[in-house]
Amino acid sequence: MFKVIGIICILIGCVGWGNMRIRQERERIRHLHTMRHILERIRTEIAYGKHTLPEICLMLTEINDICYRNCFQRISEASAANGSGLPELWKAEFQAFLKNQPLQEEERELFARLPDRLGFQEETGQAESIGRLEAFLAQKAGQAEEGCENKTKMIRSVSILTGLLLTIWLL
Repeated sequence: MFKVIGIICILIGCVGWGNMRIRQERERIRHLHTMRHILERIRTEIAYGKHTLPEICLMLTEINDICYRNCFQRISEASAANGSGLPELWKAEFQAFLKNQPLQEEERELFARLPDRLGFQEETGQAESIGRLEAFLAQKAGQAEEGCENKTKMIRSVSILTGLLLTIWLL
């Protein structure tokens, strides 16, 4: 009886680990899409609205994603209180937030260092720079989506096989 309960617990644990990994990959894709939409909004506000980054941060406090909304709220409040230092505020806020997200290091750094890419004086140069970053994130999201189905199948298979192997090994 105890062996059967142990086998069931091992299998459930391994399948649960596999589902957690699948959920992380889907969460990564969601974050990439959200970051791309944020960059698209920033690009259009710079190119067509002729807004500055502090003004755009205030506008982005109205986005749907609560986590990103809170980041932009803190950046907007801190930049209004300090009056300067937006690149440092942005970098510190997003490095802290994105550190715990299931993103690759390159993706985290690109988004956290966004204000460093805005070294151009005219809006078109800034918008083009953000557009290149937006295209890169769209490409990464596309690649992740293409590989997600195969990765999901592989992770499920490996987690089940690991559970079976542990069960056989422990019997």
